[in-house]
Amino acid sequence: MEPICLVLLPGLDGTGVMFRPLLKQLPPHISAVVVNYRRDEPLGYAELLPLVLDALPRDRPFALLGESFGGPLAVRAAAARPDGLRAVILCASFVSCPHPIVPRWAASLVPDLPFRVFAQLSRLKALLGGYSSGELRALSREALSSVRADVLAHRTREAIRVDVSRELAALDVPLLYVQGRRDLVVPGGNLKRIQRIKPTVRVAQLPAPHMVLQTQAERAAAAIVEFIAAPVASDAPATGERARAG
Repeated sequence: MEPICLVLLPGLDGTGVMFRPLLKQLPPHISAVVVNYRRDEPLGYAELLPLVLDALPRDRPFALLGESFGGPLAVRAAAARPDGLRAVILCASFVSCPHPIVPRWAASLVPDLPFRVFAQLSRLKALLGGYSSGELRALSREALSSVRADVLAHRTREAIRVDVSRELAALDVPLLYVQGRRDLVVPGGNLKRIQRIKPTVRVAQLPAPHMVLQTQAERAAAAIVEFIAAPVASDAPATGERARAG
């Protein structure tokens, strides 16, 4: 099997820490590059894009994976048509505001203050949702405690304002969407929106909450590896194929 690099764009924390469970499950022929966002500077999608493009491999084929907040960034990077890009993978992600009833102007109403206790709230949500574990709590604590509250708030405002629908429509490489069936952060309507824009998208649905790469790392890795090994041609018929697990 041809060696390929998986370039991983993290979610709201931007640290890449939350990718560790997935990285442990990747086979040797898939190398990984984890892109880290600045933890102390509130940069939006436009400012983060050059950082991502600079991190892309120049000497080997690669696939772009964007998790949650990182999804629109992956689509924008793919829209630049970098040499070597073979596929795009969106995990629990979106192309416009994850909750369409929230208007774009509402982004200006998001304050910094709640994000000062964001790590504690995330751990509580995991506990109440029944997917808390020692490893997950430790990862969440490490990832979120090192990022400034105003940075997290700024990224949330960016997620409300973003719309990469046109870039997604112009995508000319195969696309996979990995979805947690119990995802309440990025609900199922986001996948339907993507399917309307890109009917050829492949879908892997897993029995998981929003943290699908962390709580179902083995199954998510298997779906990603299978897709990278034999991605669907971008002009293939719209089959609506779903790789169901569990």
